Amino acid sequence: LAASGLPVEILEGRSQEVMERSRVCLVASGTATLECAQAGTPRVAVYRVTPLTYFLGRLLVQAPFIALPNLVAGREVVPELIQTGPEPVARAAAALLPEGPPRAAMLESLAAVRRALGPAGASDRAAQAVLEHLDHGSP
Repeated sequence: LAASGLPVEILEGRSQEVMERSRVCLVASGTATLECAQAGTPRVAVYRVTPLTYFLGRLLVQAPFIALPNLVAGREVVPELIQTGPEPVARAAAALLPEGPPRAAMLESLAAVRRALGPAGASDRAAQAVLEHLDHGSP
């Protein structure tokens, strides 16, 4: 990108900030798709593994979606591009860049996912509940 004249900034260890500052993200599997949902940034989930891994995964996993925001919503909120090349990924991302119905629909759906997840700080609340349980001497 630097050769294209576009400004490039490396932000190591600051993925949440990157997601919040981005117009669109391309995100691989795992919790990063949920982190991006929390940031409220439109994204495309991309997955590419070896053909054997993909075949075995499809046999073993019967979930309707791979991306966690889609699983939380129970419907496709984030496009899942599995085993595709760069052109479909670029088209899907480009469709989310401008203001318009696709971007607005995803932003609205991401807000619903964030509401379904509840407020931030689940780890802190869980730890506090354990400490309260221990303080009360409950078995």
